[in-house]
Amino acid sequence: MKKRIALFGILVLIIGLAGCGKDTEDVLHLGLNAEIVEIDTAKQIIYVADTSNTEVFGRKCGIHCYDLIVPNNIIYVDYDTSEVFDIKFSDLQIGDAVTINAYESQLKGVSDGIINVEQIQLATQRLGDVTYCTIGYNIIEGYVG
Repeated sequence: MKKRIALFGILVLIIGLAGCGKDTEDVLHLGLNAEIVEIDTAKQIIYVADTSNTEVFGRKCGIHCYDLIVPNNIIYVDYDTSEVFDIKFSDLQIGDAVTINAYESQLKGVSDGIINVEQIQLATQRLGDVTYCTIGYNIIEGYVG
């Protein structure tokens, strides 16, 4: 009987410890709205502020764009045609509305001032003369201006 109680106790302890070591997922936040308030072209950093319907970035948060200079990371969606285009860092302007996709772990760095994100979408509809070329699903050419 003592062996069964001891075995039961050990089993409860193992199950309890296994439950404490749960694997946490890094949640991807899609569609965080912001406005560009400053651009540092030398460092390829945009500074954004929250719009009236978000409270994520504060009054000024830097987003490092150097790692986003690959296809599908800085994009423009033509809302009339639903076409998606790659654009360049230089296409972003102060005052532009942007939509940002970022993981929870990336957003924890907001208080540090500069963060990395997964994707930036130019939400301001001002690039009417965008041209593109697709190979498979990758858009390889952006705004021509």
